[in-house]
Amino acid sequence: MKYIRTLTILSALLLLAACGSGTNPGTSPEAMQAGPKPNWLIQQPVDPNYYLGIGSASKNKYGSEAQKSSQDLALADLASQITVKITSDIVTSLIEKGAITKEEYLATARSEAVADLEGHELVDTWQDANYHYAYYRLSKAQYAAIQARKRQAALALSTDFLTKAKAADELSQFSESFNATIQAFVPLLPYLNEALEVEFNGGQVILSNEVNTQLQALLSGIDLSPNKSNLSAKLGQPISEKLTIYAKGNNNRALRGLPLKVEFKKGAGELLETIITGSQGSATLQVTSITAPLKLQILEISVDVEQLISGIDSPILIGIIRSIPLTSTRIILDVANPSIYLESNESFNGRTLRQLQVEPRIKNHFIGEGFHFVDNPKDADWQMTLSATATRGTEYSGMYTAFADVSLNVIDRKSGAEIYKNSLSRVKGIDLNYTNAANKAFNTAADKMIVTILPEILKSLK
Repeated sequence: MKYIRTLTILSALLLLAACGSGTNPGTSPEAMQAGPKPNWLIQQPVDPNYYLGIGSASKNKYGSEAQKSSQDLALADLASQITVKITSDIVTSLIEKGAITKEEYLATARSEAVADLEGHELVDTWQDANYHYAYYRLSKAQYAAIQARKRQAALALSTDFLTKAKAADELSQFSESFNATIQAFVPLLPYLNEALEVEFNGGQVILSNEVNTQLQALLSGIDLSPNKSNLSAKLGQPISEKLTIYAKGNNNRALRGLPLKVEFKKGAGELLETIITGSQGSATLQVTSITAPLKLQILEISVDVEQLISGIDSPILIGIIRSIPLTSTRIILDVANPSIYLESNESFNGRTLRQLQVEPRIKNHFIGEGFHFVDNPKDADWQMTLSATATRGTEYSGMYTAFADVSLNVIDRKSGAEIYKNSLSRVKGIDLNYTNAANKAFNTAADKMIVTILPEILKSLK
């Protein structure tokens, strides 16, 4: 019995040792179930009849999405084998003008190729402890047949939109013609490198060139003109005269639905930055305030490129539009400062001053800045009200002290709005007598006010 027990224990120990020697604690169940590495991972497969693509994705990086990522990468690898060449005059011209780089075009073309893939088949997948792998292929003959079908559909769709674009152009409907031209371009983007011909308007044309010609003519043929190229304006006030911009296209026809951008090229003001031409091919400018103290200011009106490209996703189309020189026009503004009526009251110790102290300082400051004063408030754009009072302080060792209180407010007479208000209290002046001390207090208050008065008025206009 003792021999049997010893034999049993020995057998159990041998069994445990055998199990331990057959287990690799560093190998995951996934790796044990993966099977042998397939030949397509050992040696790059080659097949002249197929485009082939292999992709791998790290499980640590992609997690649960690793399998899908490996398939996406395999399709991208497959698409990269479909040759993309730059032979189109349109694309070459864009690259030469700097509207798009060669690398940007190739990246866009390859991205569209991946999105456009049809007919591909998943040949195999494999995984180990760290990676997922995928293997795709696409028949070159099948791909060519699919592309031929898509070309015909693209040509038909593009031709239809080009017909609509030309019809809208004949009716001077800019917005409709432009949108239809863009829609005509979109189906052709994957085939810009191919001289695809169609019958159009009784002749054979390369359709991409025809669409591009339509777009170029539509944008480069625009003419903008204002109803007035020079006019007068006043600081802080709206432009009262009606400003109209007329837009015309080919054959001098008014353009409807054209977006325009309005901006100050010199100077500054509050205005409506984007306007659109109406049924008569005209748009009204709205400048609600001139805020820069410059005598000569310039308004520029141009075709609003950002509005044109706002709904376009293709960098190639955006590059084409940006490469077209667009027209603009300018309006010169002769800006005058507002006229001022000044009403003042200055006193010392309750008595009105015969020789004013603060008013001349304020007047000289504004006159030096290009403003002028009028005697009748009805003729004024701004009305200033100045109040300055001084009181006696104390006397000490023969030196006399006075204190001045000064306030100034400015009102826009047309709107009634207060555009400036400031007051100073207890501004001290010291001299050998009270009168001189009061004058010093007045002058010190005027100095302090002059430093801030114009900057604050200009700030309030914005």
